[in-house]
Amino acid sequence: MYRFLSVTILFSLFVLSCGPGSTKKEEEKKDSVAGVIPSTIDENNELSEVITRFVRAYASRDNDKVNRLVHPDLGFTIIYRPGASDTFVRIDSINFAKAMPEYYPYPNIQNDYVLVFEKLPEFDCGTEKWSKLGFFCDTTSHPNQLSNIAAFEKEFDESIFSEEQLDNLERNEAQSYRIIVTTKDPLIFHVQRYKGGWYVTALDRAYAGCDA
Repeated sequence: MYRFLSVTILFSLFVLSCGPGSTKKEEEKKDSVAGVIPSTIDENNELSEVITRFVRAYASRDNDKVNRLVHPDLGFTIIYRPGASDTFVRIDSINFAKAMPEYYPYPNIQNDYVLVFEKLPEFDCGTEKWSKLGFFCDTTSHPNQLSNIAAFEKEFDESIFSEEQLDNLERNEAQSYRIIVTTKDPLIFHVQRYKGGWYVTALDRAYAGCDA
């Protein structure tokens, strides 16, 4: 009988620990994700416009046009690979004359693809080929590169990121989409819904780089 009571108590504690308190964050995250999915033609057009404007501005290496698509509250994050693993740095704006990192100049690109909304391509470092070619945005999933990098770096230095910073990264990613253009030097970036508009928030200069 005592054993039965012990098991019952443990089970009750488990149920309580998995109850409303522990699922609150998940529910909030789902709500925030549902709020950024384009549901009308106008919203989809707004998203498409920001994505294509950034690609055109990047291809023409126009600092002003690129930076108009960056919100000062969000900044602009560069993901890069200085060694075996990826890291990132936040900057206020992009300057094509001063690359970040300095040893990796921004490439000249030419995009002839038309934007399509479907599953993103993957790059195979063995064959050095993409699973498909084109200009893609996937609105059925959200990027997690920044939060994964931060979580990995925090394993080696707990002071490098606070829990609040990690939560902010995940919250921002839940309102973001990842875009890939499979040009010779690929263009990979993130856009985020913020205060009623779409903004470019990250440039991934690490993915599809297989040197390390």
